[in-house]
Amino acid sequence: MEAWDLFSYYILNFGSFRYLDWAAMMMYGEPPQNIYETIMSFTMQVIWAGFLGVIFAFLIPKITSRGYLLKGLFYGIITFFIIYAIPVLFQVPHLYKTGPNTQFSHLIGAIIYGAATAFTLRRLDTSYKIQTN
Repeated sequence: MEAWDLFSYYILNFGSFRYLDWAAMMMYGEPPQNIYETIMSFTMQVIWAGFLGVIFAFLIPKITSRGYLLKGLFYGIITFFIIYAIPVLFQVPHLYKTGPNTQFSHLIGAIIYGAATAFTLRRLDTSYKIQTN
């Protein structure tokens, strides 16, 4: 997700801000102004993504792992929607009015994230079977 976001922002010049800008605006109320704020925002964004992965890991046993990639894609899209809806509901400056390029780029990132999370969890589930007797 982060790799796609940085590639989309710096290489493709697609979108007006990065995920780490999003985290900075939630933490500081403005885009990062220096290297410290940029590193802190990036770190918090990675931690947030990890937290969302933990939530998905807890949901998978409840909804079964059948069709895990499709469920991962759906989870990515749902988290994208919720993360974009919160700033609109609370009128967070700089975030509640985003352009379609940024939204599309972040939607692609969320889909990649959901698929990668589902694939990784499935791989871990099939790789490390614990035998209980």
